Amino acid sequence: MNAPNASAAPESMLLRSEVPEDATLAERAYLQLRDQIVTLRMPPGSLVREDEMIKELGMSRTPIREALLRLALEKLIMPITRRGTFVSDVNVGDVRTIYELRRELEGAAAAWAAERRTEADIQEIDVLIDELREIPRASSVDARAQLSPDQKAHFLIYRMCGNQLLSEVLRMHYFLSARIWFLAGGRVTMLEPFDLQIELLNAIKAGDAEDARRLAHLHNDHAESTLRAAL
Repeated sequence: MNAPNASAAPESMLLRSEVPEDATLAERAYLQLRDQIVTLRMPPGSLVREDEMIKELGMSRTPIREALLRLALEKLIMPITRRGTFVSDVNVGDVRTIYELRRELEGAAAAWAAERRTEADIQEIDVLIDELREIPRASSVDARAQLSPDQKAHFLIYRMCGNQLLSEVLRMHYFLSARIWFLAGGRVTMLEPFDLQIELLNAIKAGDAEDARRLAHLHNDHAESTLRAAL
């Protein structure tokens, strides 16, 4: 069963990936197309038209195809023989599959981050905690509007864990789950996750690996149950 359809979020809510200055054309195309897929500008089941991508992004066919290959490997698009390439559908069962993996891997990342964080990391944690405390926690706040600070917190932990392979896997699955948040539309609010993230960041700051692992598990459990209720 497919997840319920939802209208695309307002522009102010859209995730936008930072594009490194030295990014290749293929990397730029990948980041732009991934953001469009995650934020539903390219909705599930829609046909991916290379000619339109070439025109929209102002690039040749080669970097576009390289980007599409990467998106296919990350399960965001699906080539179908003799039919074309389509944005992947999202099923309710995907929530369990994605969060089952994220729960365990993010627990490991949080524990390693607690063991490996540096003094510079601690300063960055303090700045981020201050930012998270300023985020409104009202039931009227659409969760899609809060994905950018959520992404910032997760990606900081991914970096601090000190394992590039784990970081790449977690980034991929972060965007798979972010697309489901957009599909859930305005039916989801985030009243507790930032409080949990602040606790998690404080555990990492204190170097408490086991508490960091526990809080990462709890944060993912909460996110999964919230999405299940909305879908």
